[in-house]
Amino acid sequence: MSECVINTKTIFSFNFQQTAVDMYLSLLLSESDDYIFNALWSGFLMGMGAFATYACCATMIFAAKEFILDFTLNFNDFMFTISTLMLMVVGISEGLNGISDYPKARDAFISVFKTMRTPSLIPPFLEDNQGKLVPDNLKGKIEFRNVTFAYPKKPDIDVLKNVSFVIQPGQSAGLVGYSGCGKSTIIQLIERFYDVEIGEVLIDDINIKDYNLYLLRKKIGLVSQEPVLFKRSVYENILYGRLDANKEEVLSAAKAAVIEKFFDKKQMGTKEDPVSGGEKQRLAIARAFLKDPIILLLDEATSALDKESEKGVQKSIDALQKGRTSVAVAHRLTTIQNSDVILVMENGKLVEKGTHEELLNLGKKYANLYKYSEQ
Repeated sequence: MSECVINTKTIFSFNFQQTAVDMYLSLLLSESDDYIFNALWSGFLMGMGAFATYACCATMIFAAKEFILDFTLNFNDFMFTISTLMLMVVGISEGLNGISDYPKARDAFISVFKTMRTPSLIPPFLEDNQGKLVPDNLKGKIEFRNVTFAYPKKPDIDVLKNVSFVIQPGQSAGLVGYSGCGKSTIIQLIERFYDVEIGEVLIDDINIKDYNLYLLRKKIGLVSQEPVLFKRSVYENILYGRLDANKEEVLSAAKAAVIEKFFDKKQMGTKEDPVSGGEKQRLAIARAFLKDPIILLLDEATSALDKESEKGVQKSIDALQKGRTSVAVAHRLTTIQNSDVILVMENGKLVEKGTHEELLNLGKKYANLYKYSEQ
């Protein structure tokens, strides 16, 4: 139901409204037997709790009457005793009322603790990386050596198949190819969101698994297609790039990303203060400027923008790439045609490699991609 409320425009645009209502009603009907059973059980327990309360009260008052009449109990002791017993009875009654919630609470606790006790295969925290190699004096060389990779949820489907390439320090590399060919997967493996089982991912000729991952990620900047904004000020959103930065450094990063005019806004991403796609990208770029990474990863950073916004954002990206090793995934080939090296992916394999001019002269996959992107 919540999805239908959130996606009302999509539902109406596809005339899916009646089907959505029917689906929801069928879901309610399928749950009705369980609901009736739970309601009867809950009602029975509540009734028993109420009955126990009044029955105990009646029993205590009846017994007290007998004791008072034969002068073995005075009124003050009676009030003290009945008050104590009433508190006990109320507690028992409330406990009976809550019994019906026990199965839900049990399942919730099992789920929470199961998640908490699941060990992370890739240690994300500083204390988990003790004894690992500290990435000081990182140059930024990136190498994939015979990498074959499949996502854990689909272990039988290889997204990358025996991929090998080298990106030298300070080089800009473009990743191109049709959707699903493995471009974004390469970005995620450089960030070490996943580990490879076959082959190696190396940075400065050292396996990425040997590095202190917490410190390594401080050297890597990521600008994605849909950057996440927090409901905080522009200053705080940019500060997320490096939390120990001062205000002058944050303002300098905002100026470099040409977003300083929004610097004093209270919040971004709210209904009262909406943010355009271009502004989102500039803010993500400002974060990257503030982080000052050795390796810069751009995952289709301008694909969601119109051409006018793309031109402005691309200038900021070009400035950000200078002096860094950068890897850019792109659908619009004009954004990466000035790269030092372009890697062409197809069905998880690296099929071509070279500069823009070299690949055009080759007249194969890249030339076809470029031809269609210009149309």
